[in-house]
Amino acid sequence: MSRMRLLLAAVLVFGVGCAHGPPALSADTLSRLAESPGGYLAGDAKGLEDGPLLNNKDFVWSLAFSPDSSRVAYTHLGSKFYLLGLWKLGTPPELVSDKNVNSYEYDLEAVAFSADSTLLATAGRDGELRLFDAASGEPKGRILTEEPLTAVAFHPSGRYIVVGSVKGLVSVFTVPQLSFAFESRAHAGQVSALVFAQDGTLYSGGWDKHLRVWATREEALRPDQARVIFDRRGGFAVVRGAVNGKAQVSFALDTRAPAILLTTEAATQAGIDVAFLKDTLTVPTPLGNTVAKLAKAQSLRFKSLPMEGVDIAVCDVCVPTGAQGVLGAPFTERFDIAFDESTREAIFTAKAGSAPGAETQGLVLAPQADFNFEGYVNDVTVDAKGQRLGVAFSQDKAERTRAVYEREKKGVEEPKGPFNAGALVEASSGKILKKWSVHGGVVSSASISPDGHSLATGGWDKNLLLFSEGQEQPVAEREFGWSVRRVSFSPDGRWVGVAAWTPQNPIGDQESDPAAALFQVLYASPTVERR
Repeated sequence: MSRMRLLLAAVLVFGVGCAHGPPALSADTLSRLAESPGGYLAGDAKGLEDGPLLNNKDFVWSLAFSPDSSRVAYTHLGSKFYLLGLWKLGTPPELVSDKNVNSYEYDLEAVAFSADSTLLATAGRDGELRLFDAASGEPKGRILTEEPLTAVAFHPSGRYIVVGSVKGLVSVFTVPQLSFAFESRAHAGQVSALVFAQDGTLYSGGWDKHLRVWATREEALRPDQARVIFDRRGGFAVVRGAVNGKAQVSFALDTRAPAILLTTEAATQAGIDVAFLKDTLTVPTPLGNTVAKLAKAQSLRFKSLPMEGVDIAVCDVCVPTGAQGVLGAPFTERFDIAFDESTREAIFTAKAGSAPGAETQGLVLAPQADFNFEGYVNDVTVDAKGQRLGVAFSQDKAERTRAVYEREKKGVEEPKGPFNAGALVEASSGKILKKWSVHGGVVSSASISPDGHSLATGGWDKNLLLFSEGQEQPVAEREFGWSVRRVSFSPDGRWVGVAAWTPQNPIGDQESDPAAALFQVLYASPTVERR
């Protein structure tokens, strides 16, 4: 059993003091913090005190605190599924729920709470954005997007949520409806981080070595055009669209088809009771005509572009392999189709323009600044006043390659370097105010303290490090069993949470090194400030 595991096993409840270093928070400080809604601790961070151990069995991928610092959630890999664990912080913490989210083939990359702490969201490489009740963990909604997802953040208003993809796409959806509102190809590579300042400014980090700043505003959206990602399969361009607001379906574009078509399975997912359909339509196939059941007055949506009053024929043999439906002549009669091969997007434009009164409100992202760095940007966080950012960099792209695993297996230490680092960055200019190049290899995560003067970092060198602005070396460190995936300051500044992988133990109690753990931040002379 590792020294780290022994230490944490001894301090599973709050309030256990350290033998050396600054004292834990006083009762008076905790009382002032509790009496200050939106308040946070400020001062010189001097150390960490081991706190509750939440998971010591699994690969934990991401971790987030609720804005009111009353709950913590993390995504982790079970035997067959990725799960979402939700805990209520107390003495001791209470596990609220631990639910299966998606199959183990698709990493569950990101988790975030809404500003009012009532909703929880996950984003995964299966392309799904999911909403959950933050009090119970019960599902509240989901939408399948066009690309694998790697980042998620709620707008401070609570009316919108933003996700980032492996291909650099940043998309905006309404909350709780999860209706598409806006998108921008923000990065030339994976979106590694999304975070909002309190004033609505969005910061996005990417593997193109850019950190971009976006102003946000609500405006009327014209739902007469949509740009939709397409693939080419079996001689057809294939796009995704929603049917009846219930199912995301892959459609082959075929102007020769006399109808809009769905397979029986896709129709059922869209809420169409195929067995009770009375109307029929004759549809030609390569093997001759077939009679298909017809569902009248259905609806389609391609992002913000609606198509109402649609008749859909249900016919399995009419749909080409690799698709779940066909957009035939009834679709092309109403929409012009163009292809942008550079972005792999099909552009649908309504021939009749927008219907009167069809305009909707949506959140629009407007480029405000673009900061380019020498290292890959792996994580971005923002302080309580929106003045400083915490940024994690690496000199090599943070990809888990076979070469990386072989080096880890052999115990080869990754090199230190100028941009294997965590940094405090001025939000308005992108200027690096302080950079710590202490980790060996990839720095996967960096979380800035609410007061903007401390930084917690985690890396593939197994280390959690805590830095204070006036110090060259970390003021505290903890070693884990394997890679640290995510670190996060709680919004009240009291805790640092860590998500890590742990060497898995398939026998006995299956316990291993810590994978989700909390540490109390120690301050020399803490004060309580308000946002």
